[in-house]
Amino acid sequence: MNNHLARLLTPVAFGLGLLAANLPALAAPKEAPLDAAALFRQADTTGTMVIYDLRRDRMLTYNPSRAATPYSPASTFKIMNSLIGLETGAVADVDHDKLPWDGKVWLVGGKAVLPETCNADVPLRVALPNSCVPAYQALARRVGSAAYQRYLSASHYGNADSSGPVDRFWLNGKLKITAYQQIDFLKGLVQRTLPFSPATFKAVDDITVLERTANYTLHAKTGWATSAKPAVGWLVGWVERGNDDYLFALNLDLLRPEHAKARMEIARAALRQVGVLAD
Repeated sequence: MNNHLARLLTPVAFGLGLLAANLPALAAPKEAPLDAAALFRQADTTGTMVIYDLRRDRMLTYNPSRAATPYSPASTFKIMNSLIGLETGAVADVDHDKLPWDGKVWLVGGKAVLPETCNADVPLRVALPNSCVPAYQALARRVGSAAYQRYLSASHYGNADSSGPVDRFWLNGKLKITAYQQIDFLKGLVQRTLPFSPATFKAVDDITVLERTANYTLHAKTGWATSAKPAVGWLVGWVERGNDDYLFALNLDLLRPEHAKARMEIARAALRQVGVLAD
């Protein structure tokens, strides 16, 4: 199958889209070490980080063996979940269609871990940055298992395993993804090769913005995988800087409460180190 035909097949229905899996693999990006050992050591934890320069097809990796190790995506799946929810019409938009709260405060180890704003009916614009689990569980019940499996398979998202309760599979360890696969997913999002409409892509771009400056726009989503022992913290996203896009995926062992904050501290430091967040 030639490349022209493959490009024609990309936007068609899922059944035809899956034929792309049979195409020859593309050449791997140029990979070089990322000097981040001191950052993880200073935080007193173990982890990995991958930074991918999309235009130059260049990947920087710290701890490649861990970058190839799969973990539950936890709340980083909210990026994909938002894409699927909007594309299927399970949620109408990011601002006005509020997802219902079930009246239960989300607990981990008997402690409330979500912002108070999650204890209400909320739209995606609030639910995503605040990691409102109940809102996304309500969305998942609307989407349904069959639709999830179609989109996960067509997007080659991690191991694409949506088995188990439809409102928990991205939390309970069934669905798993590596840091490298997070980069693959983000590449499909940024390059618009995933099976979603332009309107859906634009909406998710909008609600994932964490910081906007004169020089760059930072998109990011955290995750906290409690199904792993020890728990694993994620931070994934991308930086738009002029005509360049830099994708990144970090995960680390959450051994102490302060390691939740370390996710952003390490990622920012590494991105500054390679010039991505430089002013």
